[in-house]
Amino acid sequence: MEIKSFKIPGESTKRQWAVYLFIATPRDKNEVIKLYVGKVGDNRDGCNPVISRIGNHFSYNKIHSQIRNKIEKTDEYDYEYFYCHFGEYEDNAQIRLESKQKINELERELNRKIQKQIFGDLKYILLNPYGGKYVTKTKKLSRNILSETEINILDKLIEKALSTNSYNGFGQEG
Repeated sequence: MEIKSFKIPGESTKRQWAVYLFIATPRDKNEVIKLYVGKVGDNRDGCNPVISRIGNHFSYNKIHSQIRNKIEKTDEYDYEYFYCHFGEYEDNAQIRLESKQKINELERELNRKIQKQIFGDLKYILLNPYGGKYVTKTKKLSRNILSETEINILDKLIEKALSTNSYNGFGQEG
């Protein structure tokens, strides 16, 4: 029996709004790299730390386990999780509503950006592409709430995630 370990950065235990890009790299090089975009700070009351969300992705509870629901043999992949925080969770209802709207739009924008980035690249597949169903002009304008700085952060997250991830030994034992 081999002893395993992994490090958990302290920042991942903070109760803050965040978006993330989950990368599942198959050990079999003939398989595609699977990506998943998500957020913490769901549409209900609460906001869990990103470390909690990571664990839930592998839960046997189908409500929480989006990765396990989409990847049948999870043990045949190695995972990397890239995230950025976008502010403290607040108990004030009005601030919480505004933060929830912002994190929802950050998640949609990250999803759109990753789709554009990997379009035509056969080594990647996005497990949860945002469909961008029809939205009224009023609702679309209300979603125009991201700053240039926030959009740049999303670009940096994608750049770091995709440049860090490769088959060059990632996830390979030996």
